[in-house]
Amino acid sequence: MSGVKRTRTDEIPSSSQPQTTINTTISPKVEKASSLTSNIEEDYNCPICFELINEAFVSRCGHSFCSKCLQRTVESLHRCPKCQLSLQSSDIFPNYTLNAIIEKYRQQRPLTSTFSKYGSIVEHISDMVTNVHTFNTEDLDRLISVIRQHKEKLDSNSEHVHNRLLEIFLMHVHHERNGAIESLTKELNIVDQDLKQMTKRQKCSSSLNINISTNSNSKQLSDDNPTISSDSTIDTKEESSSTSNDTTIINDAVPTWVQTGGQDLHATPDMKSEKQQVGSTPSISSVSTSPAATNSSTLTKAECRGSRIATSGAVVPEETNSNGLITNDDIENRTKIMMRFMDDLTNIYFSTRNSLRLTVQNDGSCNGDSGLSMFRDNLAAVTKYSRCKPIATVNFVGENFAQASIVSSIEFDRDYEHFAVAGVSKKIKLYEYQSILDNTVDLHYPIKEVLCTAKLSCISWNPYLRNYLASSDYDGFVSIWDMATAQKVRTFQEHEKRSWSVDFCSSDPKLLASCSDDCKVKIWSMHNDYSVTTIDAKSNVCCVKFKPDSQYNIVFGTADHNLYYFDLRNPREPCHLLRGHKKAVSYARFLSNNEIVSASTDSQLRLWRVTEGQCLRTYRGHVNEKNFVGLAVSNGYIACGSESNTVHLYQREISRPLISYKFDDTNNGPVKTATINADRAKKEETGTEFVSAMCWSNRENILLAANSQGVVKVLELV
Repeated sequence: MSGVKRTRTDEIPSSSQPQTTINTTISPKVEKASSLTSNIEEDYNCPICFELINEAFVSRCGHSFCSKCLQRTVESLHRCPKCQLSLQSSDIFPNYTLNAIIEKYRQQRPLTSTFSKYGSIVEHISDMVTNVHTFNTEDLDRLISVIRQHKEKLDSNSEHVHNRLLEIFLMHVHHERNGAIESLTKELNIVDQDLKQMTKRQKCSSSLNINISTNSNSKQLSDDNPTISSDSTIDTKEESSSTSNDTTIINDAVPTWVQTGGQDLHATPDMKSEKQQVGSTPSISSVSTSPAATNSSTLTKAECRGSRIATSGAVVPEETNSNGLITNDDIENRTKIMMRFMDDLTNIYFSTRNSLRLTVQNDGSCNGDSGLSMFRDNLAAVTKYSRCKPIATVNFVGENFAQASIVSSIEFDRDYEHFAVAGVSKKIKLYEYQSILDNTVDLHYPIKEVLCTAKLSCISWNPYLRNYLASSDYDGFVSIWDMATAQKVRTFQEHEKRSWSVDFCSSDPKLLASCSDDCKVKIWSMHNDYSVTTIDAKSNVCCVKFKPDSQYNIVFGTADHNLYYFDLRNPREPCHLLRGHKKAVSYARFLSNNEIVSASTDSQLRLWRVTEGQCLRTYRGHVNEKNFVGLAVSNGYIACGSESNTVHLYQREISRPLISYKFDDTNNGPVKTATINADRAKKEETGTEFVSAMCWSNRENILLAANSQGVVKVLELV
C-alpha cells in the first residue's frame, strides 16, 4: 500500500498549531522482516511517533515517550497520551535506563531491519552509489575490492560446507559398508563351519555303513566256509577292528547329533527313529562325501568335482545310497522348493544360529552344533511337501443342491475313526473315515445324522467320552449330543444371541467353553444346568479355545480386533491382551503350549507367544475379508481357507503359503461328485464360493477341508 497517510491519533492539534502529519510509504519489504525483530521494535517504539524512542522520557504515570513528543503533547494537551492522566511539565523525567537499552539495541539491530522500510540492502547501496556524486575512481575501486573479498569469502565458506557434507556422506557409507562386510564375514564363517560339520557327518555315516557291511560279509563268509584258515579270519578281524577304530575316531570328532543317525535332508522330527536300509554288498567307491568347506565364498573346480548343478540353480552334491545308486530325484525336487523360499530360509538359518554368531564375534571360534540341527529340522519341514492330492470327496448336502450348503465345522472324534460335519443346513452328519477312503463312489452317506433346530456354527468332540459331541448354533444354544444314539443329552440356553464357537477342555473333559454375539464367554460343566463362569468381553466374541494342557486357561478373539488370554481363576481381567489385527479375530488355535495362531478378516494369520504377549510372525497370501474360512494347526503346519475357494498351507517359519489347493470339480482325484445344477454353477462364476472349514487327521499329511458348496475333500500332502 503506497501513499497511505497515517495520523497520530493520540495528539489533538490546537488552533495555534497546525495539524502535524507524517507521510510514510510502506514497502512490501517490511513483511519480509523477522517477526522477532518486529516484536522487539514494537516494544521500543514511541506511542506518539511510532519510531524508536529517541531520548526516552517517562511521565509520573509510568509511560515512556520520546522527549520531544512528550514535551510537545504536555504543553498542548496537559495530559498523558496513553492514560489521559493530567500532566504538567514538571511531571516528566528522563528515563536513562530505557534510553541505554534502546541505544544498545539500535547498535546491535540487524542492517536488514534498518533498511527494511526503505528496501533491501542491495537496493540501498545501489541507490547510494548511483545518486552520490562525490565518489571518485579510487573510492569505487576500494568498494569493488571490499565486495570482491566478501564474495570470495562467501564462496570459500560455501565450498567448505559442500566438501564437509560430502565427507560426512562418504564416511557414513564407508562405515555402513564396513559393517556389512563384517556381518557377512561372520555369517560366512558360520556357513563354513557348518559345511565342515556336514562333511564330518557324511564321512561318519559312510564309515559306519562300511563297517557294518564288512562285519556282515565276514560273518557270512565264515558261516558259508567253515574251513577258512585262521590267518584269513585274523586278517578280517584286524581289518574290521581298524575300520571300527577309524569310526570311533570320527565319532569323537563330530557332534552328538551327528552320531545318532544318518538322517539327511529327507528327515523330519517325526522320522528321526527311522534308519536307512543298508545293502548287502556296498563298495567303497559308492560312498561319496561332501566337499570340504573353505574360507572362500566361491566354489572351485575341485570343490565342485563331486557336485552337479540342479535345474533350480543350486549346487547339489552327488549322493549315492548303500547300493551304489544315485538318489538325487527327491533331493532336486526338494531343492526346487527350497529355492522358492531361499530368502526366508536364510533369515531363519542365521536367526537360529544367533548364539553361534555371538561366539564367533567374541573369540573367533564357533560351536558347530549350535542351532544347526534345529534349522535342519525346519528345512526338512519346509521342503517336505510339494502339493495337495485329493483322495476322497464327500458331498455334505447329498443330492439336494438347492439346500443351504455352507459347512461351518469339521471335527474328528477321539480315535480318528469318524468325523462329524455341521453347517447351515441344520444337520450334523457323522461319517466313517476309513470307509470314505475305501469306497470310491459318487455319493457317501453318513452313518448317523442329527437334525437340529437352528443353523450350526461350530462342533467339538469330547476328548474322553468318545460319543459326546458339543454344538453351538445361531439361536445361542449350546447342545451336547450322544452320537452313538443320535440323541441330545443336554442343552445350555444362557446366550442371548448367536453363539459362534464351542470347545471341550482337553485336560478336564467335563468342561466346555462357548462364546456369542452377546459379548459373553461362558464356561459350562456337563454336570450343571447353568454356566459356572461368565466373562464379559465388552465386544462380540467370535472364537474361544481351551489351552491344551490346562483347564484354567482360555483364549478368545473378538470383533474389537484383539485376542484375550484369561486365567479362569481370575476372570475379572485378562492375563495377556494380544493386539495387532486390523479386523475381527475369527479363529484362535494353540500351535504349542505357549504359541497361538489367530485368523482375522484382515486376510492375515498371526503367530503369538503368549508369555511375552508379542506377535512373532504374520502370514499373508490368502483372501479373507468377511467370512469364516477355517483354521487348523498340526506339528508346525498351519492350514487355512480363503475366499478364493482355495486351501493354503503355511509352515510355522515361513510367512508365505507353501502349498495352495483350489476347490474345483475337475480335480477330485478318483472320486467324481454329482453334477452341479445351474444355481451352483452361477455361484462359481460370480466367485462367491469360499473354503469354510478344515481339520487335521492324526496323520500329519492328511487334511479335511470343506467349502461353502458343501463339498468336503480329504487331501493328502505329498
